[in-house]
Amino acid sequence: MTQLRGRNGCPWDRQQTPETLKPYIVEECYEVLDAIDAGEPTHLCEELGDLLLQVVFQAQIAKERGWFTLDDVGRTISEKMERRHPHVFGGNLSAHTANEVAEQWEKIKAQEGKRTLSGVPRHLPALLRSARVSQKASRVGFDWNNSSEVLVKVDEEIAELKEAITSGNSAQLEHELGDVLFSLANLARHVDIDPEDALRKTVDRFCRRFNWIEDRLSEQGREVDHADIAELELLWQQAKNVGL
Repeated sequence: MTQLRGRNGCPWDRQQTPETLKPYIVEECYEVLDAIDAGEPTHLCEELGDLLLQVVFQAQIAKERGWFTLDDVGRTISEKMERRHPHVFGGNLSAHTANEVAEQWEKIKAQEGKRTLSGVPRHLPALLRSARVSQKASRVGFDWNNSSEVLVKVDEEIAELKEAITSGNSAQLEHELGDVLFSLANLARHVDIDPEDALRKTVDRFCRRFNWIEDRLSEQGREVDHADIAELELLWQQAKNVGL
């Protein structure tokens, strides 16, 4: 990267800034997730390399600006891991379960002056951010006791959403729809399901079935927008029956 950014390096690499690289960081993260889902180690290795390149790229720009170096990045995270794992690195605390570790982690963060909800990026997808925020709040006792109580809250929010739809107030409707989604993210946490993964898999499933419908209609020389809803629903059920 030093050579790529150097005087005789690559024009594209030389003109990049931390801001222009932001989309690539996000893209590479999602490509890593795709590789994990695919279960292909070689592909995962490649995608982790692409993600690592973004870390190196940002660190090189920072070094050129006199901010920090790649060594500083490594040292900072190493120190943080040691500080927040006193049960491993010679501290006087113990933790025997994953939940105990998570609770201890939050206490150490608080001692460092971190707020309870700090560390949850605003740029996360909203559903994933909802899950992470509610998870952090739960670690300090701000939570329902069980999934049944969350379901009551979900029903309550859906009732309020129905009222907002009736009212025709778009601002209220947006507010109540957001409350429903947030309460569903809480429910997912209580039943130990990642809501982002659950929704992503549902969208993938929808796409597979819809593509199957388009293929069947195409075999008949027809376009999907020329089929009525009854036929589309019948094809949808057929797609489900073939395991899509």
